[in-house]
Amino acid sequence: MARSRVPLPTAFLAVLALVSACSPAAEPGADATGAGGMSMGGTSGGGAPEDGAPYANVTAVVASGSDGSYTFDVSIESADIDCSLFADWWEVLGEDGSLLYRRILEHSHTDANGTSDVDAPGNTFTRSGGPVPVAADEPVLVRAHMSTGGYNGQVMRGTAAGTFVPAPDIDAHFAADVEQADPQPTGREF
Repeated sequence: MARSRVPLPTAFLAVLALVSACSPAAEPGADATGAGGMSMGGTSGGGAPEDGAPYANVTAVVASGSDGSYTFDVSIESADIDCSLFADWWEVLGEDGSLLYRRILEHSHTDANGTSDVDAPGNTFTRSGGPVPVAADEPVLVRAHMSTGGYNGQVMRGTAAGTFVPAPDIDAHFAADVEQADPQPTGREF
């Protein structure tokens, strides 16, 4: 059986298009519905759906370690499409809205569920981060952020020594000022 070969100029142009679309200089699309008008309705603070808004829901949090130095394993279900729209960080906040820790996610997780079907549920993945400087019994909030759309998704509340549960009383506008705080993503890998 003969293999078909892609002409070199065609392959080069395809790679060039992908790289330029995902380079840090590329601006994310202004259309918040994403590629092809895909609906990405998520939740705001784990409560009311916001149709068409890109979302990143924190679905689970597990902490390990000791006072002042915990590692958090955070599971996120998000509306990642590609490098133009993806969950770009998760963070731990004090109940007063102070930023305690931020874990930067440098790339999209579009293949986390093994599908590129735009109608399939969002991509779910878990990433660890730390040390998170909290006491075992200190209540904290954990939320995720979208590269386009900001904070729009389920937030979890809990303690490092206890369990984490959804916090439907925390909406996308809670502690919005920390969005500009460091650290910030420096680029997009893919």
